[in-house]
Parts: sequence; C-alpha cells; structure tokens
Amino acid sequence: MRIFTLLLLFLSLPVLATHNRAGEIIVRAAGDCGNVNDQLRACATIITYTETIQTEVDRDSLLISWGDGTTELIGRTLEMDLGNGIKMNRYERCHRYSGFGRYFISFQDQNRVAQVLNIDNGSSVNIPFSVYTVYSLVNPLLNGCNSTPEMTQIPIENACIGSVWTHNPGAFDVDGDSLAFEFTIPQRAPRAPIVNYILPNLFGGNTGSLFIDERTGQITWDAPAIAGEYNLAFLIKSFRNGIPLDTVVRDMQIFVEECNNLPPELDIPIEEICVVAGEIIEFDVVATAPLEDAEQLVRLQASGRPFDIESSPATFTPQQSIFLTDPVTKTFRWETNCSHISNQPYFVVFRAEDDFFERFNIGNREGGLATLRAVSIKVVAPPPTGLMTAADDASITLTWDKPYACEDEPTPRFLGFTVWRRDGSNPFVVDTCETGLAGRGYTLLTPTETTEMEDGRYVFIDDDIERGRTYCYRVVALLGRPIANVGLIFEEIESIPSEEICVQLARDIPLLTKVDVTATDPNAGSIDVCWLLPEANALDTILNTGPYRYVLSRAEGQTTEAGAFQPIATFTRSFFGEAVDTCFTDTGLNTTGLAYTYRIELFVENESEPIGEAQPATSVRLGAAPTDRAAVLNWTAITPWTNFSFDVFRRDPGSADYARVATVTEPTYRDEGLENGETYCYYILAAGSYNIDEIPSPLLNRSQELCLVPIDNVPPCPPQLSVLSVCDRGVDCTVPDNLFNTLNWVPPLEVCGSPDVAGYTVYFAATPGAAPVRVGTTEAGVLTFEHTPPDGITGCYYVTATDGSGNESALSNEICVTNCPIYELPNTFTPNADGRNDNFVPRGRCFVERVEFRIFNRWGQLVFETEDPAINWNGQNLNGELLSSGTYYYVGQVFEQRLEGVTPAAEPISGYIELIRGE
Repeated sequence: MRIFTLLLLFLSLPVLATHNRAGEIIVRAAGDCGNVNDQLRACATIITYTETIQTEVDRDSLLISWGDGTTELIGRTLEMDLGNGIKMNRYERCHRYSGFGRYFISFQDQNRVAQVLNIDNGSSVNIPFSVYTVYSLVNPLLNGCNSTPEMTQIPIENACIGSVWTHNPGAFDVDGDSLAFEFTIPQRAPRAPIVNYILPNLFGGNTGSLFIDERTGQITWDAPAIAGEYNLAFLIKSFRNGIPLDTVVRDMQIFVEECNNLPPELDIPIEEICVVAGEIIEFDVVATAPLEDAEQLVRLQASGRPFDIESSPATFTPQQSIFLTDPVTKTFRWETNCSHISNQPYFVVFRAEDDFFERFNIGNREGGLATLRAVSIKVVAPPPTGLMTAADDASITLTWDKPYACEDEPTPRFLGFTVWRRDGSNPFVVDTCETGLAGRGYTLLTPTETTEMEDGRYVFIDDDIERGRTYCYRVVALLGRPIANVGLIFEEIESIPSEEICVQLARDIPLLTKVDVTATDPNAGSIDVCWLLPEANALDTILNTGPYRYVLSRAEGQTTEAGAFQPIATFTRSFFGEAVDTCFTDTGLNTTGLAYTYRIELFVENESEPIGEAQPATSVRLGAAPTDRAAVLNWTAITPWTNFSFDVFRRDPGSADYARVATVTEPTYRDEGLENGETYCYYILAAGSYNIDEIPSPLLNRSQELCLVPIDNVPPCPPQLSVLSVCDRGVDCTVPDNLFNTLNWVPPLEVCGSPDVAGYTVYFAATPGAAPVRVGTTEAGVLTFEHTPPDGITGCYYVTATDGSGNESALSNEICVTNCPIYELPNTFTPNADGRNDNFVPRGRCFVERVEFRIFNRWGQLVFETEDPAINWNGQNLNGELLSSGTYYYVGQVFEQRLEGVTPAAEPISGYIELIRGE
C-alpha cells in the first residue's frame, strides 16, 4: 500500500471542485501480438472530458488500476479544447500482465460536475467519477489479437425540451469483432454503481421513451421535458465468433435547454448496404434545417472505421467542417477492396448540427441540436466464377476460374474453396448480404477447403453419384483472418456463393415416382406404387440383352438397407420396347402402425444383379403430439425426388370429409385453435419433383391418416424473477429485521402471453447448484414474496407458475443473493467539536469485517492508521496532535464478509479527505 505515497505531492486540491463530465477507457494490444515479447502487454488510454475553467483540479496524471492488483500513475499525452468550456484529455500507458485472462481496468477521480439532475437528484458534485473496461488478454496463437471497441463521436450533446434527441457513439472494433450496446448505471468507484441514479427520461416522472439500438448503438430520447444536465452511461460489448471478449463503459452528458428548436434533418438514401469487395460505394448525404428554422446554418460531418483504414479509406467531401447555409450536400465515397472484407459490418455515423444555441445565445453554448444516423456497410468476398461441368458414368468434374479475385490479399488471407451440392436446382438470386450456403438445401462435399487445379482452372471431382439424378453445384471461397507474423487463422470468412450449375445424368434405370397411402388400416391398408421405365436411348440393348425383368421389392419401415427388401412383384418382357406395367397396388398392409419402403430394379440376360443401384422411396410417415388446444404434426420420408411442399389436411369432429388447413415447406406443422377432448384426424399430401424436364411434376403422395385428442398438458412459461436485497433497498443492514429478500416476478401473461395461471411456488437453495426447496406459494394475482434466509441474506431463488390443470412451469431464471459489502467514505469532515461531523466515519458500511486504512498528509507522512471499519478519525495525528485544515490522502484495503468467508475486496480504496476546522 506504500506505493500510494508517491502521489501525495499534488494532493492540495479542493475536493469539492467540479470537474469530470464524460469519459471511457480503451485498450489495445501492445505492439505486435504475434511477437512473444508483446503477447502479455496491453496499452490503455483513459479519455476524459472536463471543464476548462476548473484549473485547480486539472489532472496531468491519473491513477489507473490494471485489474491484476497493481495501480500506476499515467501521464496526460493530449489536451484538446472542444469549445463550450470543455476539453478532452488522453492519458496513455502500456502494462505487462503475468498471464492471459480477463482484467477489470478502471480509474476514479474527484469529482463529477455539479447539478446533474438524474444523479442523486442533482447532488452529483459529491459523487466521484469512475469508468471501467473489462479487457480480455487472449492468447493470440489461439484467438488472434484483441483490442477493445473505440468510439469516434464526442460524448457530450445538446438537446431542447420537446425535440427528439439522438446520439451514436460511432463505435468500431479494429479486430472486426461484433458489437452490442446496452444502458448501464454510471460508477462512483470501481464496481460501485451510483446508488441514486435514474435514467434521464425518468427524472421528474416518465418524460418520454429512451432507447438504445443494441446493434448500432443509436440512442433516441423522445423527448426531453425538463431543462438541465443529465448523465447517461452505456456498455459496448465485443464478441468474436459468438464468444464475449470486452466490455467498455462510456459515461456521457446531455445538456437540455429550455428552447424551441427542431434538430436538423438528414437525407441518406440507404441505411444498410452490402457490397462485393472491389465495388465503389458512392452516395450523397443532405443536411437541412427544418422549414421552421430557416435562418439557421448547418454543419454536416461523418465518422467511422472506413475513414481510418490505411488501404483505400473512405472520403466525405467537401471536407470542410463549418456551418453552411442549407441544404448542405456532401458525397460519401469508398472504393472497397479485398482487404476490407469482414464478417461484421462497418458503421458510418453521419452528424448534422445546427447553430441554434450559438445564434440565439442559448445557455452560452456553441453549436446547437444534432441529428445522428448510422449506415451499415458490409464488404463481402466475391463469388467464384466461371463454373463448368463434365460428366461420365462414374463421376462429375467441376471446374471454375483461376485466379480467384482475392487470392493474393494478405489479410484476410485466401484459404481455398468449399464445394456444395444438392439434388435438383435451387435457383435463388444471390444476395450480397448472405454469405455461405448453410441452410439452403446444399450438402458440403469438401470437409476441408480445396485448391486443387487442372489445366489452369480450379477443379473438384465428385465420384459419389447415382444414375438418373440431377445434381446442382455451387462453390464458396473461404478466407481467414491471420494472426500477425504467425500465420495461424483465428476467424474464417465465407464469400457469397457462386452461380448454380446443374448436371442431369443419363437415366438407364427405372425410377420410382409414387408411394401413396390409399387406405389406412392395421390389416387392410394399401399403398399405390408407380415408377418410370428407363429412357429408351439410355440403355445399350446390344450389351444388355433380354429378357428384361422389373422387380418391385418392399421393406417395412423407412430404410435403405438392401437386406431388408423382399420381392413382391415381377414383370418380365422379352424385348426392351414391350409395354410394361408401371404401377402396382400393394394391399393387406398395416399402414396404421408402419411406414413402407419400395424399390424397383431392372435385371437383364437372366443376371442375378440389377444393371444399376435402385433408388428406394418410402411412404410419408405422419407423427403427432397432442397438446393444449393444438396438435404438433411432423412427418418423414426418404425419396429419390425432392419434396418441396406439404399440404396438411384435417377432418374435424363430426365431419366425414377432410379439408386442407395449411401448406408448408418444412416437415412440421402446429395446428392451433382446437378443442380439448375432441378427436381430430390428419394426413399429409407431399408434393415433390426430380427437377428433370422429362419427368412429370409435381409428384403427389399421401401419408397415412392419424387421429388424436388435444389435452391440456402444457405448463405456463416460467415467470421472470427479480430479487431486492437489503443492499438494494438502501436500509441499515446491521438491523436483523432488515435481512430479508423481496422477490418480485413478471407473470407468464407478460412474459409469453400465457394467461392460464392458478398460482406460484417459490424455491430456495442455500448455495448455487444445490437442490431448490419449496419455501412458499402465492395465489395467481400475488407477484411478490418476502423471505428471510437462514444465514444472512445469501442464497438462490427460483419461482414457478402452475396452471388450472396442475401443470407446473420450469424454474424461472436463477437469482442468487450474496452479502453485498458496502463501504462508502465521505470526502470532507469538520472536527471542530460542534457535535456534527466531528469524526471521519463511513457514510455507508455493511458486511465489512475489517480494514487496513492509512491517512497521509500532503508530504507523504503517515498521520493515522486503523483496522476498525468505523475508522472514527478525529483529525489528530498518531501523537494525538490536532492537524490543520487541508487536503489529506487515504489508501486502504477492505476485507468483506462473503459467502466463502472474509476476503479482501477486489480493488483497494483510495481518495481525498478535506479536513475543515473553520479557523
């Protein structure tokens, strides 16, 4: 703890001076993270926005906590005057960690500016300013380099009462990670949210909606109603391959003035665009003042990652950043290239601002109201081109153009191609916003990417083919984001797919076209089976002489196992051109309990093996699950053709006829609006096709009939639980009667629209993972419950809902309550023996066992120390001598009472004390 005495040379600062308005911490990987010497280093930048008039509290250095138990004084590297009496400060420093991990990086400074309305009802001057960033220092050999999100927009904005206010931080991630945004509570100290904080729109009652777009970060307040200064804090979270990495807190301010003005209008032709690398994006953006504000000038600006990219950055011209007579038109232009390809979109924020405040001297502020809008731009990898095919009896050879358009780009690096195939065509129009082919009915043929070449073209040979089929192919390019100077790939990027190319193989075998259930019965069921003969010109009858036997075989169930089939009909002809039956009705079947599979084979010259492998087809097998006022239907079929749609037919109670109730493209359907206790019957009519011109389409086949009775077996969805502990209620946690937890929950009706609830059951577990025990129940309309745990306030809670039929829901979300230590210290006291504020004591203390607490004067001399969490410093030094008025500095470590025992707090405490005697 002695390291803090190094800071005491500048501690004669008035504690009550106002200072901080906004700020954040950004962290970047240090140097070359592929270099072993840099892998455990990270560089942090603290950015603060402060009042220029408060020179006595201007900080040329700040104390940063690196999250590994060490703190360090870092110096200011940049000051920038932003006007309106505000400046931006940057403090930068690099740090070496002992290992990979997640680190809570933070700083704290005295004080916030005064009279921020939504902080402690305007008493913000007594609240310290603190922000944090959770940074993941990851092993770059496994996960690539990592830096936190950064922002391009200044976090201080103007607003007028009654006018919609917007802001966008212009956040981006240099690693191309995806971002998500959400509001949070600003901090008064590391891991210590401000207790008396409310969102700006809730001050003075609900004054309008306040919303943040979780994908773009766009914030909209519609609309401010009370003039004053407001605080807003939000999180920017980064994700890589769906895994969370970093969290940055931005703490910002809004100045709401009592003024009559509308924000400028922005005319942007697009809000979301996807382009193929190599294309040029160019469009005009127009900013105007509303007709009511014709006298005002307008300034139009843009920011975002595309402007900072080294290779072919975007431009927004003309480049001047001044107020001009409206309309102001500027052109955004970005000539994209292969280095810009990314799985994540780029966001460009356009900002139009009027000069209202400055023109009419509102609040002695420059500028005016602003409108901000974000445009999403995704740069995708181009598709492979020039697909060609050649087929023989055993294989299909697929080739395409070389070189690929982006195969020479170092980042992202070209890895190769994946080849995809489907039976029959899916001639969708390629959408530049949809990369890859997953979920479009194609099967991946290349588990690893291929770069095989032949005769100057890329090539793939497909030797897993069957006669008579139509195969369609597409190719996708695969790129990867490499780790610097290492070469390992930590993220893969798929191109948009190529155009489709199809091959129809010669049909020299018979093909099944129908397996249609015509009667459902356990003993007298029947199925119609039909097939097509081989093409006359496809079979070489010189090599394959007669007699010709067509053998129809059947197997129980849905199977392709050759040994499961038994012949049920044979048709023999001496000559290939003679007429042959092509349909057969199979009778005496148990179609109620079984599906059946058929195959038709051609034998020549009395051979024991058919001339080609038969392609079996099954009957459509319908299954169903009755549920509350509904039936969940699903069905299966194995067919050589492709079923593209399904008609669902239903027979209602008391009716003799079926009626079609739905047409779907997936083999499942939920039929709702039924009556419990009544009998409903169903069958499915499947429509399919070989996608071959010579074969009739659609191929229609029915399932068996199936009847069911809906019953109420569906429990309500779980309620949404929240728990208020003694710490949340802000009461004295030293009073035993206060040590209860208040449970509240949102009913299923509001969670999922489920109205049938008869009551609720509350469960408690002493520790996470322990079996929950029922501790109480409530009636349907009671949505709260108080519980006193057997040991302090710790434990985990769940609640369930039960409906009128006795169906109990799953457990709700788990809420665990632990001792929540509180240790809040004031920044001033007056030891003048007047009986008021004579001792320096905590303002709030709860679940704290002891402290290691030291106080120093401005020269670094120890004047007081104690382990008593009450402190009770009376302003005397260690010798019992009265100390003079002035600024003192304290450092300490708090030891908290936790579920696992007495443990040191995650961060040491430090701060200023103003001793005032009133001499």
